[in-house]
Amino acid sequence: GAGMWPGRRYGVAGPAGSGETLLAWSFLEDGVAADETVLLVNLEEDPADLVANARAVGIAADGFEICDLSPTAEVFTQEGTYDVFAPDEVEGGDFRETVREAVVETEPDRVVVDPITQLQYLTPDIYQFRQQTLGLARYLTDRGVTAVFTAQDTESAPIEELQFVTDGLIALDPTGPVDAVAVPKFRGSGTASGEHAYRIDTDGVAVFPALAPQEAPARETDLETVSSGVPALDELLGGGVERGTVTILSGPTGVGKTTLAAQFAAAAAERDERAVLYLFEERWRSFRQRSEAVGIPVTE
Repeated sequence: GAGMWPGRRYGVAGPAGSGETLLAWSFLEDGVAADETVLLVNLEEDPADLVANARAVGIAADGFEICDLSPTAEVFTQEGTYDVFAPDEVEGGDFRETVREAVVETEPDRVVVDPITQLQYLTPDIYQFRQQTLGLARYLTDRGVTAVFTAQDTESAPIEELQFVTDGLIALDPTGPVDAVAVPKFRGSGTASGEHAYRIDTDGVAVFPALAPQEAPARETDLETVSSGVPALDELLGGGVERGTVTILSGPTGVGKTTLAAQFAAAAAERDERAVLYLFEERWRSFRQRSEAVGIPVTE
Protein backbone atom coordinates (compact mmCIF):
# COMPACT_ATOMS: atom_id res chain seq x y z
CA GLY A 1 0.00 0.00 0.00
CA ALA A 2 0.91 3.68 0.11
CA GLY A 3 -0.16 4.62 3.63
CA MET A 4 -3.45 5.24 5.40
CA TRP A 5 -6.66 6.01 3.54
CA PRO A 6 -8.07 9.48 4.31
CA GLY A 7 -11.25 9.55 6.36
CA ARG A 8 -10.74 6.16 8.01
CA ARG A 9 -9.71 5.08 11.48
CA TYR A 10 -6.65 3.11 12.50
CA GLY A 11 -5.14 1.62 15.60
CA VAL A 12 -1.52 1.57 16.74
CA ALA A 13 -1.04 -0.90 19.57
CA GLY A 14 1.74 -2.38 21.64
CA PRO A 15 2.98 -2.81 25.21
CA ALA A 16 4.09 0.20 27.20
CA GLY A 17 7.28 1.69 25.79
CA SER A 18 6.89 0.17 22.33
CA GLY A 19 6.59 3.56 20.63
CA GLU A 20 2.90 3.63 19.75
CA THR A 21 2.61 7.27 20.86
CA LEU A 22 5.64 8.35 18.82
CA LEU A 23 4.34 6.57 15.74
CA ALA A 24 0.98 8.32 16.12
CA TRP A 25 2.75 11.66 16.58
CA SER A 26 4.70 11.03 13.38
CA PHE A 27 1.29 10.71 11.70
CA LEU A 28 0.33 14.13 13.09
CA GLU A 29 3.69 15.64 12.14
CA ASP A 30 3.17 14.47 8.57
CA GLY A 31 -0.21 16.17 8.59
CA VAL A 32 1.30 19.47 9.70
CA ALA A 33 3.88 19.19 6.91
CA ALA A 34 0.97 18.78 4.46
CA ASP A 35 -0.69 21.98 5.80
CA GLU A 36 -3.43 19.99 7.50
CA THR A 37 -4.99 20.74 10.89
CA VAL A 38 -4.18 18.04 13.44
CA LEU A 39 -5.66 17.39 16.88
CA LEU A 40 -4.24 15.31 19.72
CA VAL A 41 -6.73 14.05 22.30
CA ASN A 42 -4.44 13.23 25.21
CA LEU A 43 -5.78 10.94 27.93
CA GLU A 44 -2.74 9.92 29.91
CA GLU A 45 0.66 11.64 30.08
CA ASP A 46 1.48 15.26 30.81
CA PRO A 47 1.54 17.08 27.45
CA ALA A 48 4.80 18.85 28.30
CA ASP A 49 6.50 15.49 28.91
CA LEU A 50 5.08 14.12 25.67
CA VAL A 51 6.36 17.09 23.67
CA ALA A 52 9.82 16.77 25.25
CA ASN A 53 9.95 13.04 24.46
CA ALA A 54 8.82 13.64 20.89
CA ARG A 55 11.42 16.35 20.29
CA ALA A 56 14.13 14.00 21.57
CA VAL A 57 13.43 11.76 18.57
CA GLY A 58 13.08 14.52 15.99
CA ILE A 59 9.32 15.21 16.19
CA ALA A 60 8.85 18.95 16.76
CA ALA A 61 5.12 18.73 17.58
CA ASP A 62 4.74 22.32 16.36
CA GLY A 63 1.27 23.09 15.07
CA PHE A 64 -0.51 20.40 17.09
CA GLU A 65 -3.89 21.29 18.56
CA ILE A 66 -4.10 19.49 21.92
CA CYS A 67 -7.21 18.50 23.86
CA ASP A 68 -5.70 17.51 27.21
CA LEU A 69 -7.80 15.15 29.35
CA SER A 70 -4.90 13.63 31.30
CA PRO A 71 -4.86 13.40 35.10
CA THR A 72 -3.37 16.38 36.93
CA ALA A 73 -1.72 16.72 40.32
CA GLU A 74 -5.07 17.91 41.71
CA VAL A 75 -6.61 14.57 40.77
CA PHE A 76 -4.17 12.83 43.12
CA THR A 77 -4.58 15.27 46.00
CA GLN A 78 -8.39 15.50 45.97
CA GLU A 79 -9.81 13.07 48.52
CA GLY A 80 -11.92 10.34 46.98
CA THR A 81 -10.88 11.11 43.42
CA TYR A 82 -9.19 8.29 41.54
CA ASP A 83 -9.80 8.93 37.85
CA VAL A 84 -9.99 11.81 35.42
CA PHE A 85 -13.72 11.15 35.18
CA ALA A 86 -16.00 9.06 37.34
CA PRO A 87 -17.87 6.41 35.33
CA ASP A 88 -21.19 8.22 35.67
CA GLU A 89 -19.63 11.41 34.30
CA VAL A 90 -18.36 9.54 31.26
CA GLU A 91 -21.73 7.90 30.75
CA GLY A 92 -23.32 11.32 31.15
CA GLY A 93 -21.41 12.58 28.18
CA ASP A 94 -18.74 14.88 29.65
CA PHE A 95 -15.96 13.08 27.79
CA ARG A 96 -17.89 13.01 24.53
CA GLU A 97 -18.84 16.65 24.83
CA THR A 98 -15.27 17.77 25.53
CA VAL A 99 -13.92 15.93 22.50
CA ARG A 100 -16.82 17.08 20.34
CA GLU A 101 -16.16 20.72 21.26
CA ALA A 102 -12.46 20.34 20.42
CA VAL A 103 -13.28 18.80 17.03
CA VAL A 104 -15.86 21.47 16.19
CA GLU A 105 -13.50 24.26 17.24
CA THR A 106 -10.40 23.03 15.38
CA GLU A 107 -12.03 21.25 12.39
CA PRO A 108 -9.08 18.82 12.15
CA ASP A 109 -8.05 16.71 9.19
CA ARG A 110 -6.22 14.23 11.44
CA VAL A 111 -6.94 13.20 15.03
CA VAL A 112 -4.97 11.02 17.42
CA VAL A 113 -6.56 9.68 20.62
CA ASP A 114 -3.75 8.60 22.94
CA PRO A 115 -4.39 6.06 24.42
CA ILE A 116 -7.95 4.98 23.66
CA THR A 117 -7.56 2.14 26.19
CA GLN A 118 -7.55 4.74 28.97
CA LEU A 119 -11.25 5.14 28.22
CA GLN A 120 -11.77 1.50 29.19
CA TYR A 121 -10.75 2.29 32.76
CA LEU A 122 -13.22 5.18 32.85
CA THR A 123 -16.24 3.15 31.74
CA PRO A 124 -18.11 0.62 33.90
CA ASP A 125 -17.75 -2.38 31.57
CA ILE A 126 -16.38 -3.57 28.24
CA TYR A 127 -19.73 -3.01 26.54
CA GLN A 128 -19.72 0.69 27.47
CA PHE A 129 -16.10 0.97 26.34
CA ARG A 130 -16.94 -0.48 22.95
CA GLN A 131 -19.96 1.78 22.60
CA GLN A 132 -17.96 4.88 23.55
CA THR A 133 -15.10 4.00 21.22
CA LEU A 134 -17.36 3.11 18.31
CA GLY A 135 -19.38 6.28 18.76
CA LEU A 136 -16.23 8.41 18.82
CA ALA A 137 -14.82 6.65 15.77
CA ARG A 138 -18.01 7.13 13.76
CA TYR A 139 -18.29 10.77 14.80
CA LEU A 140 -14.75 11.46 13.57
CA THR A 141 -15.06 9.61 10.28
CA ASP A 142 -18.48 11.19 9.59
CA ARG A 143 -16.63 14.51 9.65
CA GLY A 144 -14.02 13.28 7.17
CA VAL A 145 -11.31 12.95 9.82
CA THR A 146 -8.50 10.41 9.51
CA ALA A 147 -8.19 9.06 13.05
CA VAL A 148 -5.51 7.06 14.84
CA PHE A 149 -6.20 5.43 18.22
CA THR A 150 -3.22 4.24 20.25
CA ALA A 151 -3.62 1.34 22.64
CA GLN A 152 -1.44 -0.26 25.27
CA ASP A 153 -1.67 -4.04 24.90
CA THR A 154 -2.26 -5.49 28.37
CA GLU A 155 -4.18 -8.46 29.76
CA SER A 156 -6.99 -6.17 30.91
CA ALA A 157 -7.04 -4.24 27.62
CA PRO A 158 -5.87 -6.49 24.76
CA ILE A 159 -5.46 -4.97 21.33
CA GLU A 160 -8.13 -7.34 20.01
CA GLU A 161 -10.65 -4.93 21.51
CA LEU A 162 -9.40 -2.27 19.09
CA GLN A 163 -9.82 -4.32 15.93
CA PHE A 164 -13.59 -4.17 15.88
CA VAL A 165 -13.63 -0.38 15.53
CA THR A 166 -10.72 0.26 13.16
CA ASP A 167 -10.10 -0.09 9.43
CA GLY A 168 -6.48 -1.00 10.06
CA LEU A 169 -4.29 -2.08 12.95
CA ILE A 170 -0.54 -1.63 13.38
CA ALA A 171 0.86 -3.92 16.08
CA LEU A 172 4.21 -3.17 17.72
CA ASP A 173 6.19 -5.83 19.59
CA PRO A 174 9.51 -4.83 21.18
CA THR A 175 9.84 -8.01 23.24
CA GLY A 176 11.75 -10.15 20.72
CA PRO A 177 15.39 -10.07 19.63
CA VAL A 178 14.40 -7.35 17.13
CA ASP A 179 11.64 -4.77 17.63
CA ALA A 180 8.89 -5.97 15.29
CA VAL A 181 5.90 -4.31 13.61
CA ALA A 182 3.07 -6.09 11.83
CA VAL A 183 -0.15 -5.02 10.10
CA PRO A 184 -2.69 -7.77 10.85
CA LYS A 185 -5.64 -5.75 9.52
CA PHE A 186 -5.89 -3.14 6.78
CA ARG A 187 -9.06 -2.59 4.78
CA GLY A 188 -8.90 -1.30 1.23
CA SER A 189 -5.35 -2.32 0.36
CA GLY A 190 -2.91 -5.18 0.44
CA THR A 191 -0.19 -5.26 3.05
CA ALA A 192 3.23 -6.78 3.46
CA SER A 193 2.50 -9.83 5.58
CA GLY A 194 4.57 -11.03 8.51
CA GLU A 195 6.73 -9.10 10.95
CA HIS A 196 9.08 -6.28 10.02
CA ALA A 197 11.78 -4.53 12.02
CA TYR A 198 11.45 -1.02 13.39
CA ARG A 199 13.67 1.29 15.38
CA ILE A 200 13.23 4.51 17.38
CA ASP A 201 16.19 6.87 17.58
CA THR A 202 16.97 10.57 17.35
CA ASP A 203 15.70 10.57 13.76
CA GLY A 204 12.26 9.33 14.79
CA VAL A 205 10.58 6.04 13.91
CA ALA A 206 12.18 3.98 11.14
CA VAL A 207 10.64 0.79 9.70
CA PHE A 208 12.61 -1.85 7.79
CA PRO A 209 10.29 -4.06 5.70
CA ALA A 210 11.27 -7.70 5.52
CA LEU A 211 13.11 -8.64 2.35
CA ALA A 212 10.88 -10.21 -0.27
CA PRO A 213 13.17 -11.68 -2.96
CA GLN A 214 10.21 -12.96 -4.98
CA GLU A 215 9.07 -9.35 -5.52
CA ALA A 216 12.43 -8.21 -6.93
CA PRO A 217 13.26 -8.71 -10.60
CA ALA A 218 15.53 -11.68 -11.18
CA ARG A 219 19.08 -10.76 -12.12
CA GLU A 220 20.63 -12.94 -14.76
CA THR A 221 24.24 -13.95 -14.14
CA ASP A 222 26.89 -15.33 -16.44
CA LEU A 223 27.74 -19.00 -16.20
CA GLU A 224 31.21 -18.63 -14.73
CA THR A 225 33.22 -19.40 -11.64
CA VAL A 226 34.38 -16.72 -9.22
CA SER A 227 37.90 -16.97 -7.86
CA SER A 228 38.58 -16.90 -4.14
CA GLY A 229 41.95 -15.26 -4.75
CA VAL A 230 43.67 -18.37 -3.35
CA PRO A 231 44.85 -20.56 -6.29
CA ALA A 232 45.06 -23.77 -4.28
CA LEU A 233 41.53 -23.27 -2.92
CA ASP A 234 40.22 -22.51 -6.41
CA GLU A 235 41.72 -25.82 -7.53
CA LEU A 236 39.80 -27.66 -4.80
CA LEU A 237 36.61 -25.88 -5.94
CA GLY A 238 37.09 -26.63 -9.61
CA GLY A 239 38.03 -23.05 -10.40
CA GLY A 240 36.05 -21.23 -7.70
CA VAL A 241 32.41 -20.82 -6.68
CA GLU A 242 29.70 -20.36 -9.30
CA ARG A 243 28.46 -16.80 -9.76
CA GLY A 244 24.92 -16.25 -8.49
CA THR A 245 25.09 -18.98 -5.84
CA VAL A 246 25.29 -19.00 -2.04
CA THR A 247 28.24 -20.58 -0.24
CA ILE A 248 28.50 -21.20 3.51
CA LEU A 249 31.87 -21.33 5.29
CA SER A 250 31.49 -23.50 8.36
CA GLY A 251 33.76 -24.54 11.22
CA PRO A 252 34.57 -24.00 14.91
CA THR A 253 35.81 -20.73 16.35
CA GLY A 254 39.25 -19.64 15.23
CA VAL A 255 39.67 -21.79 12.12
CA GLY A 256 39.57 -18.81 9.73
CA LYS A 257 35.97 -18.51 8.45
CA THR A 258 35.96 -14.70 8.64
CA THR A 259 39.44 -14.43 7.12
CA LEU A 260 38.52 -16.68 4.20
CA ALA A 261 35.30 -14.73 3.60
CA ALA A 262 37.30 -11.48 3.62
CA GLN A 263 39.63 -13.04 1.07
CA PHE A 264 36.71 -13.73 -1.26
CA ALA A 265 35.54 -10.11 -0.90
CA ALA A 266 39.04 -8.73 -1.51
CA ALA A 267 39.43 -10.88 -4.61
CA ALA A 268 36.15 -9.53 -5.97
CA ALA A 269 37.23 -5.94 -5.28
CA GLU A 270 40.50 -6.56 -7.12
CA ARG A 271 38.39 -7.54 -10.14
CA ASP A 272 36.61 -4.14 -9.86
CA GLU A 273 33.45 -5.83 -8.62
CA ARG A 274 31.35 -4.48 -5.79
CA ALA A 275 31.91 -6.31 -2.50
CA VAL A 276 29.83 -5.83 0.65
CA LEU A 277 30.47 -7.24 4.13
CA TYR A 278 27.88 -7.41 6.93
CA LEU A 279 29.54 -7.74 10.34
CA PHE A 280 27.18 -9.06 13.03
CA GLU A 281 29.77 -9.87 15.68
CA GLU A 282 33.18 -8.26 15.23
CA ARG A 283 33.70 -4.51 15.16
CA TRP A 284 34.94 -2.99 11.92
CA ARG A 285 38.19 -1.72 13.45
CA SER A 286 39.31 -5.08 14.81
CA PHE A 287 38.16 -6.87 11.65
CA ARG A 288 40.16 -4.44 9.49
CA GLN A 289 43.31 -4.72 11.60
CA ARG A 290 43.14 -8.50 11.73
CA SER A 291 42.50 -8.85 7.99
CA GLU A 292 45.28 -6.47 6.98
CA ALA A 293 47.69 -8.24 9.35
CA VAL A 294 47.37 -11.36 7.18
CA GLY A 295 47.69 -9.45 3.89
CA ILE A 296 44.03 -8.82 3.00
CA PRO A 297 43.75 -5.07 2.21
CA VAL A 298 40.09 -4.59 3.14
CA THR A 299 40.42 -0.80 3.53
CA GLU A 300 41.90 -0.43 0.08
